[in-house]
Amino acid sequence: MRDTIGGYPYEAKKTGGKVIVKFFHKGENVKHPDAAKMTLELTPADIKKLAKL
Repeated sequence: MRDTIGGYPYEAKKTGGKVIVKFFHKGENVKHPDAAKMTLELTPADIKKLAKL
């Protein structure tokens, strides 16, 4: 079971200086549950911007 943010399951990992976050389809009976819906590559500067919200 993946953790969720805003109701969407996600996986996060660090690669070099970036954090890669993959969001997946929500719902229980999706056809391809491991297909990423959206992927974000966040730099340290991006994370600082989000932390200010």
